[in-house]
Amino acid sequence: MSGLKATDALVLPLFEEGLAQIRGLPRGVQSAYERVAKDDAVKLAYHRMVQTLERGGINRLVVVNAGKRADFNIERARRVASAGVRALWDLSVRSVAIAFDSGLDDRTAVRAATEGVHFAMFRPESLRTQARLRHLPPLASVQIVVGDSKSLAAEVDRADIVGQAVNLVRRLSNTPANQLTPRVLADEAMALGKEAKVKVEVLDEKQAERLGMQSFLSVSHGSHEPPRFIVLRYHGRGGSGYELAVVGKGITFDSGGISLKDPEGMHLMKGDMTGGAVAIATVWALAKAGAKVNALGVVPATENLPGGAATKPGDVVTSMGGKTIEVINTDAEGRLVLVDGVTYALQQGARRVVTVATLTGAIVVALGNHLTGVFGKPDDFVGDVIGASKRAGEKMWPMPITPEHRLQIQSDIADIKNTGGRPGGACTAAAFIEAHVQDGRPWAHLDIAGTFWAEEETLHSPKGPQGPAVRTLFELAESLADGAA
Repeated sequence: MSGLKATDALVLPLFEEGLAQIRGLPRGVQSAYERVAKDDAVKLAYHRMVQTLERGGINRLVVVNAGKRADFNIERARRVASAGVRALWDLSVRSVAIAFDSGLDDRTAVRAATEGVHFAMFRPESLRTQARLRHLPPLASVQIVVGDSKSLAAEVDRADIVGQAVNLVRRLSNTPANQLTPRVLADEAMALGKEAKVKVEVLDEKQAERLGMQSFLSVSHGSHEPPRFIVLRYHGRGGSGYELAVVGKGITFDSGGISLKDPEGMHLMKGDMTGGAVAIATVWALAKAGAKVNALGVVPATENLPGGAATKPGDVVTSMGGKTIEVINTDAEGRLVLVDGVTYALQQGARRVVTVATLTGAIVVALGNHLTGVFGKPDDFVGDVIGASKRAGEKMWPMPITPEHRLQIQSDIADIKNTGGRPGGACTAAAFIEAHVQDGRPWAHLDIAGTFWAEEETLHSPKGPQGPAVRTLFELAESLADGAA
């Protein structure tokens, strides 16, 4: 392990089969590593152990259970790095080194470790008044040590940007709804766009009205806070059109409207704009990385509240695409804002569209809190998205939209209704969006309702916002670089 500099802490994996074969460890560190490996506790799933060393230029050794060597992939490596850094939260640590001997190629190892460090550095307690309870002291240096000494600076830079983008989503999703209204979210997008040289436009309710966005605007009627329709444009390739548009649900608070939610857990609906945050962060990351792709981000942002002017169950509105929609349930509002976002993206020349939303509780019932559901058409584009998720190390699963699901959302009085009832709820929600994807352009929908938030703390992540889908969408967009058809 040539090139390892003195550091406050060194993070190493421990496999079920035994020690990682890491060459060049100082003798005292190797001895401590071997002693830890004999401790039965560290062999338990998801366990980690911190040893104080003060030898060999390394003050602490952090050993993290990495499972079976054959299962060690980019996501497992990322979690090892994150768990190792999180073990140091309450200690005086300014520098960390992470080393893998895992069978991963150097590029993948560097990416996993860098992103894992960023993931570990996010603290959800940003509003606590005691500084010691709010922040992990900033790291002055991070070493990623791999077997090959060739330069991997570009990969580190890429992973650094992606890690920042994931934490951007987590920060926005974690911000209380009284501090992140649609107008504040638009201001955040403007500031991020200026930083990354992304063109940002913000349409107010009058402009949205002129464009015929009645479906989007219908959700905002119960709130005193005005809606905002946020558009981010990045032209990394140049020329016209966009290889990819990401349309994200931007409901900054969702009470359910007139179809009021159960109060239990409603406080988490501050994060119902996570899809919108994903759209903003993805375009920002592509611009910061200088990706040779044109990307469009669309965020229909509004609150969904009850009120005297609120849309009522049974009302009929007309979408930007010209479809009449019977509103059966005002808590099925995310799809109402998304369809106008999809129509706008298609009119702006998007060749492919991905919608991202905390859309349905039904996807949580189907897949639990560990996988994002993926819908779409045609099958090869859905396959592209799933492939990108595997390369990025995010768990996603393909879901169906059948003719029977489409029948469930047929309305007796309008073109379509916004819910088909409880059976197959995630599928009928996707079918509703699908009905607004025109011209046969490829479309995929990511239902992140199960993956946007964690109710329990783990070794690699605090409870709270998780920032899903950014890594996958960045990977997908990169694969479309240079104007791929």
